[in-house]
Amino acid sequence: MARPPIEPGRWGHISRTEVAPGAWRARARYRDVSGVLRSVEARGRSGAAAQRALEDKLHRASGDGTSNGGATLKPETRMTVAFDQWVAEKRAEGQVTPQSLATYLGVLERDLRPAFGALRVREVTPVAVNRVLMALSSARKFDTARQARNVLSQVMMMCVRYGAAPFNPVRDAVTVRKPRRDEVRALGLEDIALLRKAVREWEDRPALPRGRRNITLLPQIVDTMLGTGLRIGECLALREADLDLEAAIPTLTVTGTIVRVEGRLLRQSKPKSDTSRRTITLPDFVVAAVTESLDLGLDGGPDDLVFPSTNATPRSPSRIRDQLRDAQAAIGTKVTPHDFRRTVATQVANSTTVANATALLGHADEGTTVRHYVKRTHVAPDLRTVIDQLVTQASTSTSARHNGSEVVTVRAEAGGEGE
Repeated sequence: MARPPIEPGRWGHISRTEVAPGAWRARARYRDVSGVLRSVEARGRSGAAAQRALEDKLHRASGDGTSNGGATLKPETRMTVAFDQWVAEKRAEGQVTPQSLATYLGVLERDLRPAFGALRVREVTPVAVNRVLMALSSARKFDTARQARNVLSQVMMMCVRYGAAPFNPVRDAVTVRKPRRDEVRALGLEDIALLRKAVREWEDRPALPRGRRNITLLPQIVDTMLGTGLRIGECLALREADLDLEAAIPTLTVTGTIVRVEGRLLRQSKPKSDTSRRTITLPDFVVAAVTESLDLGLDGGPDDLVFPSTNATPRSPSRIRDQLRDAQAAIGTKVTPHDFRRTVATQVANSTTVANATALLGHADEGTTVRHYVKRTHVAPDLRTVIDQLVTQASTSTSARHNGSEVVTVRAEAGGEGE
């Protein structure tokens, strides 16, 4: 019976030969994705080391082939190869933002590759997935568990497409759920006034005896976020071209955000999502804050940023958080930039509609706004007039029926006397 041919992207039997004392060679025939059969070899200090080196070389060759469109994933393929293939496809697609790809790679290298990398595709079962997700949840790493589930699900869907897996095992694994969130925090009027005053005083503090105090623009940034509900990255990514302060109704348009790519802060020319691209009308105090920042004459860099650093680069969101925390030290509060966003959403939703708050914040649906950004009042609206109608209408209806009955009775009695 004829021996079956080697499938594209796979290799045959690996032979090991000692070519010199302490020097081994491993060799195998490899058929690339184009169907060409060739000999591949690697060397090592022992037969096992040489074979491992050869297997690594063959896996890399196989991965290179899949990134060019030739799928070689099989049920026996190691998951580490599948992970590499998935990353190569994501890079080739170019649809994932740099910060999202960085998040994916972090989860992949930190959590998924150590847990699944040595397994074969066919060995990734719902039980194996549950084990990892439950371990992360038990460690209260709920966000990490959700990200790991998302990435692994995408990898296994790719394996299904290539015929390496009959179904996606993540689909039948446990769903990661966070514990119930604390109540949404929104700032009160007194807190807002106190915070704005503290931030301004911190900005105007005396410089150190042997130093020069940098311009942080913290008061202007705080007022802009407090008056628009912008995310901190969106606020720091504002350009002069995004503003229309001379219009009858001043506006700004959200067109980007600040991201960190390979250790560098950059302005990304698209916000967090498609719905995040929006135009917002500006109250007077925001117009004053933005104008004050522009009047300082800082170099906005190539993007003409409204809130640039003194080096004409984007400001760091983490640095703004640190400065805001320092500014509050004197008053003992712990307000975060996202608290401004929740405060704006609560004010708009309670004064107008949730739909307006959703549009202002750039959310895709009202559910996200209600669950995470609008503080519940725990006070029912004044419905006395509506509820009072229950008794008023009931009493009126009963009285009418009762009076009608009396009229019939009186008429009947009157008729009897006449006879």
